[in-house]
Amino acid sequence: MTGPLLEVADLAIDLPGANGPARAVDGVSFAMGRERLGVVGESGAGKSTLGRCLLGLLPPGARVSARRLRLGARDLRADAAAARGREVGLVPQEPRQALNPVMRVGAQIAETLRVHRRAPTRRAARARGLAMLESVRVADPERVWRAWPHELSGGLAQRAVIAMALAPGPALLVADEPTSALDAMARARVLAVIDEQARARGMGVLLIGHDLPLVRRFCDRLLVMRRGRVVEALGAADEPRHPWTRRLLAASPVLAA
Repeated sequence: MTGPLLEVADLAIDLPGANGPARAVDGVSFAMGRERLGVVGESGAGKSTLGRCLLGLLPPGARVSARRLRLGARDLRADAAAARGREVGLVPQEPRQALNPVMRVGAQIAETLRVHRRAPTRRAARARGLAMLESVRVADPERVWRAWPHELSGGLAQRAVIAMALAPGPALLVADEPTSALDAMARARVLAVIDEQARARGMGVLLIGHDLPLVRRFCDRLLVMRRGRVVEALGAADEPRHPWTRRLLAASPVLAA
């Protein structure tokens, strides 16, 4: 594929509210290839709304306008939901909310493969699903395949969710604060898995978060959002110029030696 993987131009999103529509994303423009792009900002900056828009997961009554909103050849303005799963995968903040508590983990992965026509039979779905679990560094895929979601640790549950998101082979993975519910050690391991899979598959990753140093370590480039707008775009190694970006960086906790 030539050209950018994702193109966003003048994206505006209005969400319904008690006092009428509220502008959550205001004139956002960017393009990304098969790279790791971080979107950072404080709570309410509009970053998660941006991610949900790409997946067609905005609430009823939301209004979207854009001069351009494309994933490869697909116009996401027409039907972003059609791209969900197969072309755009999601790794959510809380894996236990993404997993069905009354279905075993393996059944959920197999269902994802069947829905997106990535496995013609149950046997093929099981084989592919186990391979996916192994690819995201699950040490005992058979045990996780048979497990109920409540039997998994937070880090292991998140790896199962990553396996589900990757199973259909999306070109773009939206990771919406995927490590915020994990401890520091599990956080590093989960990001390493996403990084490894992105590089192996030639996949783009849109990493949404509020922890600027963490996102900066993982991503190639950053977009910094405030009040629905992008206030700065910079390379991960660049020194921030915008005062708000500097404030975010200064507000990040530093572990004492």
